[in-house]
Amino acid sequence: MNKIEALKNERQNIIKEYSNKKIPDTYLDKLSKSINNIQYVKIKEIIEETKDTKSFILTPDEEKSTYKLEPFKAGQYISLKMFIDDAYVTRAYSLSSSPKKSLNEYRITIKRVENGLVSNIMLDEVKVGDGLTISKPIGGFGYNKIRDEKNVIAIAGGSGITPFMSMAYAIYDGIDDYNLTIIYSVRTEADIIFKKEIETLNKKCKKVNILVTLTREEKEGYLTGHITKSMIEPYIKEFNTIFMCGPKEIYKTMNEILAEFNIPKKSVHFENFSIEYTPNMIETYDLKVILKNDFIITKCKSDETLLVSMEKAGIKAPSMCRVGTCGYCRSILLDGKIKMVGSSLKKAEAENDYFHPCVAYPESDIVIRLDI
Repeated sequence: MNKIEALKNERQNIIKEYSNKKIPDTYLDKLSKSINNIQYVKIKEIIEETKDTKSFILTPDEEKSTYKLEPFKAGQYISLKMFIDDAYVTRAYSLSSSPKKSLNEYRITIKRVENGLVSNIMLDEVKVGDGLTISKPIGGFGYNKIRDEKNVIAIAGGSGITPFMSMAYAIYDGIDDYNLTIIYSVRTEADIIFKKEIETLNKKCKKVNILVTLTREEKEGYLTGHITKSMIEPYIKEFNTIFMCGPKEIYKTMNEILAEFNIPKKSVHFENFSIEYTPNMIETYDLKVILKNDFIITKCKSDETLLVSMEKAGIKAPSMCRVGTCGYCRSILLDGKIKMVGSSLKKAEAENDYFHPCVAYPESDIVIRLDI
C-alpha cells in the first residue's frame, strides 16, 4: 500500500469513527488564532455613481477596536462578510480608492447584480453609520515593477473599472511609476462609473490615459462600439503588460486580439469576479461537514458550489475570492465526487484530496473536513 492509499484509508476511518471528542490545538492552530484577518468598519459615505452602482466609503470602527485599516496595494480587494437569513455570506469587492488613504479609509464600489443577495442589500438597505465586517486586503492583481513592463494597457468592462481606478490613483499620488492606458467599455454615457474622476485624472495625470467606449450610443468625446484591435493598437509598444477586468465576454475577445499582437500570456493578467457552470441535471445530495470539534449534516445541490451549500447551512466556512484563486477556502475532500470549475491546484494538493469549495460542485454525496 502506497502513502496516498494509506492516507485515503485513514480518512475513511475518520468518517466512520469521528466523534465529538475535542482535538488538542497544534502549534499551527495556536499561530493561526493569533492572526486576525478581520477588520471592523463603518460606512462614512454612500455615493451614487450610476442608477445601479454605488460607492461606499469605509472608515475604522473604533468602537470595535479597529483604530486603523490595513494598507493595501492598488488592485487588491477585500472580502465583505455578512450574516443574512441565518447564513454566513462573503463577497469580494475590489478597492477603488488610492492606497495613499488606506490607513484611514477604503472605497468599494458595488454594481447591482440581478437577484444578487449581497449587492441588493448593499444598494437598497445599508445606510451611513452602519457597521460592516471585512477582511484585510488580499490579492495579487496589480502592477508589479519586477514583473511588469512600463507600458501598461488595462481593459475594463462595467464595474471592472474599479481596480484600475485604484491603480490610476497610485500613479497620480506617486506610489507607482508607469504609464497606464485604460480602455473602458460601457453601454451608454449614463453607465460610466467615476465619470468626473476619469475626466480629472485625464487632465491632471500625464501618465494616466483613460478612454471610454460606448457600445450602445454615439457621443462626442467617446469611442464607439466594442473594444477592437484598432482601439488598442495606438497604445501598443515594443514591450507591454496587459490587465483585464470585467465580463467574461471581454476576456474571450481580448485573448483573440492580443494573439494578433504576439503578446505572451505571461504578460497578460486578469481578475475574475464570478464563475459560471451549469450541470446537465440538477441533483440534490447529502453533505457531511466535519468540523474541528463537531460535524454538520445538510444538503447540497449540483448547481450550487459547496461553499454556498455550507453558508446556507449556517456554517462559517472560510472564503475570500470565491473564484478559486486565493486558496483561502482550501479544504479536504474525504469522500465523494466533485466538479472543479476554473481553479487549479498544485499536484501535491490534488493528490492529497485538497479542493476549493468556492468553485466545487457536487456530483455525489459529499464528506469534507474544515479545520474550524
